[in-house]
Amino acid sequence: MADETAVPKTRRRQLARRLRDLRKESGYTLEQAAERSSLSAATISRIETGKQVILPWSVRLLCQAYGVGQPDLDHLVRLAEESEEPGWIVEYAPTVPNWFSRYVGEEADASEIRTYQPSVVPGLLQTEDYTRAVMRAARPDVDEESLDSSLGLRRRRQERLNSDAPPQVLAVIDESVVRRPVGGRRVMADQLLHLVELGKRPNITIQILPFGVGEHPAMISPFNELHFSGELGDPTIYLEVYNGAVYPDGPDDKAHFAWMWVRLRELALSPEDSSSLLTRLVAELQNPGE
Repeated sequence: MADETAVPKTRRRQLARRLRDLRKESGYTLEQAAERSSLSAATISRIETGKQVILPWSVRLLCQAYGVGQPDLDHLVRLAEESEEPGWIVEYAPTVPNWFSRYVGEEADASEIRTYQPSVVPGLLQTEDYTRAVMRAARPDVDEESLDSSLGLRRRRQERLNSDAPPQVLAVIDESVVRRPVGGRRVMADQLLHLVELGKRPNITIQILPFGVGEHPAMISPFNELHFSGELGDPTIYLEVYNGAVYPDGPDDKAHFAWMWVRLRELALSPEDSSSLLTRLVAELQNPGE
């Protein structure tokens, strides 16, 4: 049976950040907040680090101590009421490592998703045949059950793109990604056509980073940034490494990745020129030798 405690409590984490920020904006130490709220400093510390359930009455006490009134108080209480819902990811918990389940959980709450990818098409924008080829290349011995579970998780993540309130997705993709025929010519042509169609949606922006730019600030690693509506707190930065992930969270980290993102978009082709390049590459794949 899946361990539901491993399922990320995304709303709890974001609510914890917001309560921490409210305390700091009020100028209170943990001890001062404890005196004003009737909660212990240890309890407030655990709440702010997301290490315990955040009960609605605790939120009310803290908001009263920090001078938070309506409608913000009601909104934060509602987040507390929702923060322990396990969500659909529990279905996939047995095959999703903890370091990735946190990302998937937060991605589901993000209002804007930024991604730079130098090796593969971003997961949210992949076709199933492309995903299957990538997964089999990385794990030639993968069994069909595990592969089907991974594909199912990918489909569930992609469902948000077709929802009534989809996130904004901004993708910068290295030119090498769209020129490498993953899965063969047919699979890659279908993938590139899929990118062209996705790029026509008002909430999806795709830019290709061309070879001609030479060196650039993101050559070391791909990265994703998740941005949330104001009440859910600071962005999440995600760097995937072999069999794990890093979540840089310091002020300098956030400033650096914000600068890097702006620079990448400046260097990349415009969305219109990117679409034209993708269309030309599709023609080359479909009509080799012409």
